[in-house]
Amino acid sequence: MTTGWRISQAESRRRYLEKFDTAEVDSYDALVGTLAPDDEAAYRADLARVYAFRAGQSILDAGAGSGALAQVLCGVGGLAISTLEPAPAMLARLRSKPSLGEVVAVEGFCDHAEDRRHFGAASFDAVFSRQLANGLYDPLVAFHNWFHWLKPGGTVVLIDGLYGRKAWTGRWEEEVDALPLSACQTSATVPYLLEAAGFRVNAVERMAQVNARPSTRTTRYVVVATKVP
Repeated sequence: MTTGWRISQAESRRRYLEKFDTAEVDSYDALVGTLAPDDEAAYRADLARVYAFRAGQSILDAGAGSGALAQVLCGVGGLAISTLEPAPAMLARLRSKPSLGEVVAVEGFCDHAEDRRHFGAASFDAVFSRQLANGLYDPLVAFHNWFHWLKPGGTVVLIDGLYGRKAWTGRWEEEVDALPLSACQTSATVPYLLEAAGFRVNAVERMAQVNARPSTRTTRYVVVATKVP
């Protein structure tokens, strides 16, 4: 089934889950799902520039994959971390990591109106994501859901890359014209959509420490936005 210019969201989800089998998760985890200690430190340094962590905060890692960002957040200390990830094989890999044993792991997508049921209103102080936005079928709905899950004054911290069409290869090439943020060469689109969802954008910047790491092959940027009370 198509919507006229792309496949339906249900078909997109089926295709996504089919692609992330055990072999694909192995490849993902080896490539981007496990960060070296120096890479984790670079993420924490860049995040500290744009977001003030406080002990006891409740944080959601949306589109957690195999747990790379959750690991970065665990390294901050004193946070109550939940993750949301739709692929069972990916979630199993996250749950298998001893360092993430205290993380609450929930299976599910975040970019459909029905996904709002995963968490109650005002459940989190912050929603973080890493390399999720480029794979969202409906980013605006996702941002509305995040707005609902955040407490008044809560914050979105969204990390993504300036990916081009050539970054989508092999079995993933067919997704580039189905996902609105798949190949954005600008950091302007995400903050524009966050504003449309009701957020106030506080910061948009390149991640200097992360981008200086040899392991970073695509320029990363971070957007920080607040749910205005």
